[in-house]
Amino acid sequence: MRFSSSNNIVEMVNAFLLLFSFAVPAVYCGSHSLQYHIALVSNRIYGVPQFSVIMYVDGIQYGRYNSDVQYAQAFTPSLNVLSEHIEKQTKYAQEYEVWQRHMLKFLMGFFNKTNSKGNEDIHIYQRKSACELHDDGTIGGYQEIAFDGKEFFIFDKKRVMYLPVSQDAVMVSRLWNIRYDATDSKEYIENECIEHLKLYLPIISNDLEKKVIPKLKVSSSESESGVKLHCRVYGFYPRDVEVKWIKNERHEIDSEEAPEILPNPDGTYQIRVSVEVTPEEGATYSCHVDHSSLENPLVFPFEFDKRSIFFIIIPVCATLFSLLVIVVVCVFVYKKRKKGMSFFSFYNICILDIDYSLAGDQSKCRAVYDVTIGSRSWED
Repeated sequence: MRFSSSNNIVEMVNAFLLLFSFAVPAVYCGSHSLQYHIALVSNRIYGVPQFSVIMYVDGIQYGRYNSDVQYAQAFTPSLNVLSEHIEKQTKYAQEYEVWQRHMLKFLMGFFNKTNSKGNEDIHIYQRKSACELHDDGTIGGYQEIAFDGKEFFIFDKKRVMYLPVSQDAVMVSRLWNIRYDATDSKEYIENECIEHLKLYLPIISNDLEKKVIPKLKVSSSESESGVKLHCRVYGFYPRDVEVKWIKNERHEIDSEEAPEILPNPDGTYQIRVSVEVTPEEGATYSCHVDHSSLENPLVFPFEFDKRSIFFIIIPVCATLFSLLVIVVVCVFVYKKRKKGMSFFSFYNICILDIDYSLAGDQSKCRAVYDVTIGSRSWED
């Protein structure tokens, strides 16, 4: 993939990372899951780790590793009791990064993708790996692999092989199965991954059951097209939440920005959803929040500051008035020209014995001054 600027690179890479990571499978009652989302970028990009791993337990982020910090981190203090285990995970992640680089290099070579020293050519390798422990004791799991934002392979645990999910991946999937033994993936899902899940569950069981009600704050700021409304929701747990702006209690307002749920130091989460609106007389705007800790969704209305509305309406009215003046002048010019009169003659100044007036009937004028060109003529 070729990019024109560093900003475009970061935005596109983040978009690919989000696109492949959005779908966190639902966890059914009585079952638990451990998931790892892995991403590797071919070149160094400012603000984006070259290699990163995010760990989820039952769809909730509990840990991460990236090549910038180079050590595993737990998102919740309860997991810090596993200090020795976390150190082992750090070493494993560092070794795993080397292995994933070989896989990225293989895909780039197969599709004849270059790895330039600059940031013009950027390629992204992503893998999602998960194991599931069901209430009846059975074990499930999956692995998915993507290249440059497109899903390529899925791991079939029963057939112990990687299957292509697109036409582009048919040929490379055959070589992939020959080059990389799918048996390792099966053994990892059924053994090491499940062991880690069983290790985490007793420690974070209270966290999984914990529910913290979100707090809410709304604000506004001026924008080029009107007003930007902000709804900040913070201090909630677990992570999943729905936040949206509603107009007139019926219509949802789409946000041009992709809101991101961010962790707080205390283990809770926060999110901010912003929308741009043009204030209308009689229109209402409210922020709606739905979370598992709430019996009913929170609805927080936003009231515009009259002064802010005044400063928005005045420029709008001034612009409309200017347009109206232009239209009136254009219509007047058109009518005058249609009658064979010069537009500029209307703006001649007639000097009378007693006063000044616009020169309509010039028969009584002692002198006429053309304001536009500065000419002067005398009447008999």
